[in-house]
Amino acid sequence: MSTTTQEKPKETPATLVEASRLVFLDPKKLQFFKHGATLRLTIEDDRSFPKVGILRAFPLSDRNRFLSVRDSAENEIGLIVNPDELGAELRKLVEEDLQRRYLVPAVKRVVSAKERFGTVEWVVETDRGLCRFTSQNLRENVQRPAPGRIILNDVDGNRYDIRNVDELSHESQELLFRHL
Repeated sequence: MSTTTQEKPKETPATLVEASRLVFLDPKKLQFFKHGATLRLTIEDDRSFPKVGILRAFPLSDRNRFLSVRDSAENEIGLIVNPDELGAELRKLVEEDLQRRYLVPAVKRVVSAKERFGTVEWVVETDRGLCRFTSQNLRENVQRPAPGRIILNDVDGNRYDIRNVDELSHESQELLFRHL
C-alpha cells in the first residue's frame, strides 16, 4: 500500500545577481517612527518594518552618505544615498540611531574583571565615565583592528575601545590579559 505525501516546495537560495542587487530607497517615500528605543520604518505604498537599524556603508570615507537600512534579521532593505533628502524630523531619528550604533566608549582603565560561568564581568573607566558590562566567548567578542588596539563586545552588542593597550596602567593590562 503506497501513500502519497505532499512535498513542501524547496526554497531556492538567491542567485548571486539577486543577492548583489542594490536597492536604493527614495527618501520621499520613507517614514521612520520611534517606538521606545526601537526605530520603525514604513515605505510608502510598499511595506512596513517593525524594527530597523541604520548602518553607514562607508563609515570612514563617506560617513554622511550611503546609509544601509537593515531589518531585525540584519537583511538589507535598501540604501539611502543622501540622508539630507529626508525631512528634518526623520533625519534626526536616523542620526539618533547612528549615534547609538556608533557610540564606542574609549577605555582608560580596567577597574575589575571577574570570570563567572563562562562570562567576564567588567568594570572599566571610560571617557564617558564608569561602565559595567558582561562579555562572553571572548574569542569571538574581541577584535584587534590594529596592533595595540582591542575592542571588547558585550552581550548586548555594545563595544568598548581600548585604543592603545600600552597606555593602560600595569594593573589594567594585567586584568585585561588575564581574561583574553
